[in-house]
Amino acid sequence: MRKRLDQVGTVVMGQSPDGSTYNNEGIGEPLLNGPTEFGSSHPSCSLFTTGSKRECQAGDLLFCVRGSTTGRMNRADRKYSLGRGVCAIRGQTPLETKFITYCIDWRLENLLVLAGGGTFPNLTKDTIMGFEIPFPKTRFRIASVLSAYDDLIENNTRRIAILEEMARRIYEEWFVRFRFPGHEQVKMVESELGLIPEGWSILPLQDIATVTMGLSPKGESYNTDGDGIPLINGPAEFGDRFTMCVKWTTAPTKLCSAGDFIVCVRGSTTGKYVKSDGVYCLGRGVCAIKSTWQCFVDQMFMHQLPILLAQTGGSTFPSWTGPQLKHHPVLLPSIDLLSRFESLVQPMNATVLNYSRKNANLRATRDLLLPKLISGELDVSSLPEPEEVITA
Repeated sequence: MRKRLDQVGTVVMGQSPDGSTYNNEGIGEPLLNGPTEFGSSHPSCSLFTTGSKRECQAGDLLFCVRGSTTGRMNRADRKYSLGRGVCAIRGQTPLETKFITYCIDWRLENLLVLAGGGTFPNLTKDTIMGFEIPFPKTRFRIASVLSAYDDLIENNTRRIAILEEMARRIYEEWFVRFRFPGHEQVKMVESELGLIPEGWSILPLQDIATVTMGLSPKGESYNTDGDGIPLINGPAEFGDRFTMCVKWTTAPTKLCSAGDFIVCVRGSTTGKYVKSDGVYCLGRGVCAIKSTWQCFVDQMFMHQLPILLAQTGGSTFPSWTGPQLKHHPVLLPSIDLLSRFESLVQPMNATVLNYSRKNANLRATRDLLLPKLISGELDVSSLPEPEEVITA
């Protein structure tokens, strides 16, 4: 059995509030304008509005309806104000919303071909509401099976966020606020950066790290068959936290290795970063930063990113040059303190990588099951109804 979305759910199209109601002080509702605010599963907003016109509810599917990002999805973890670039889709129950989400994910290409607008595709409310999805009697069981994978992914993602926050706070406490172990016995002295602990030095980044600027291989060496070395050119090969294998080259030029900090150096995405999880060829849009003190350098770069971005050249297309990054001044503590920081944070980073790999496996398994369950190839009729359905 198939049903139109307007027969099984509600579609709330976004409507941008008046710009005069926007603020960054957290007043009003957080505002969603598009995938810029999307996270790995839930949005993360920095802009708020006191004049919201359309809102979603917690649990809704959030769906981009305009431009090149049409079709990107997230799930609402709270009430948000919806700008005109997104809509919210809601089933009659939370579990039914999840089932609708899985169906749209499964048939996304079929929905996207209905988008009008030529160069800038967009989906209207009528198109979305008229889209047909399977609607079997076993839909709650199917949603329950698939959402179990999403629950595990979300738990792992929360653990990752906690570990990343711990590493960031330790860095700031020790190397920004200078409240490192034993700081009470260290005298503060004047420097070109202001007061710093005695014995610390200011060195260019190149003295503690190797900065490798990318160099794109010849286009004819590219392939998507896994032939050669995976290639990173920019965010298209960035995952949530680590690099992704999307295309390969048989004529690699500059290489990075596992653990390197990879950052975009050209265009509007300058400053976006991930960690490398293996050997990759570096295209000209990125550079790799490798150091003996990798945890320290990673945190230093992330902390100083606003300063570095303010130094980009190129008015229309911001960019960093190799010498610019290599000569960036770094406040370097004692080797003993660096070693203590690395020994503390390195296990956290290893755990983050482990959870990220678990999540990748869980997503792959869920995506493998999704078409088989929704198409009925895998029969779930013998499974018990989910508790949410029984108690409803």
